[in-house]
Amino acid sequence: MNHDFVIPAYGTPLHLGRCIESILAQKGESSRILIGTSTPSDYLSDIAAAYRLEVVPNPERADIATDWNFVMAMSDAEFLTIAHQDDIYAPGYLAAMRGVAQDFPQMTLAFSDYGEHTDRGRRPLNLNLRIKRRLCRHAFGAAAAITSTSAKRRLLRYGNPICCPSVMFNRRRVPDFSFSRRFRTNLDWDAWLRLAEMPGAFVYLRESLVSKLVHPGSETSVTIANRTRPREDRLMFERFWPKPIAALIAAGYALGYRSNRV
Repeated sequence: MNHDFVIPAYGTPLHLGRCIESILAQKGESSRILIGTSTPSDYLSDIAAAYRLEVVPNPERADIATDWNFVMAMSDAEFLTIAHQDDIYAPGYLAAMRGVAQDFPQMTLAFSDYGEHTDRGRRPLNLNLRIKRRLCRHAFGAAAAITSTSAKRRLLRYGNPICCPSVMFNRRRVPDFSFSRRFRTNLDWDAWLRLAEMPGAFVYLRESLVSKLVHPGSETSVTIANRTRPREDRLMFERFWPKPIAALIAAGYALGYRSNRV
């Protein structure tokens, strides 16, 4: 499998080294690691150099979508994972994704279950993670893949249960895909919905293969605090439901923000 991990590094990535090490530790598998940034610095270059990696500067400093699209464009691999600089991959991530690529050549994306951690260690399974897991298992049932547009939309209509850094894209199916600059925090949810409306399967691995770092400076925490997240959530729900129902679901969905507190 021709696969790349691409990392859109930003600011002062204190946890980037740990992310890179988790990628390098993939069991029996190899993949290129490509790093792009719109905020180049000696600090970032030194971290990359320690792992013999290059950092490619992005001349356009605009938004997250621009950063993600830039690192995707750096890769010519058939399969691609956008690795977030704070997160950690289980040693079996790439092997599991290789199996998916072989078993479901028609898939557009595959994703796995995930956990969370802080600087103090692993977090217990919280209500938000339980709900997302239930949404996934309800949509997939006993199957590993769903192919119909209605089934894929059903997965996404009550919220975004797909962990973005766990996603592997099949670029043979969606070679020209890019993230929309309309969103700051829900650009991934928007992306999954647009992909859901294209031919191809979504594949779900029930094993937890990624751990996301929860910390006050994360983009999720920032957008919850400045009210960007609630506004974008409501916009997304309105793509599935009439506005009054979308408002009610968005209000309930916001209760899950509590799990982002450290």
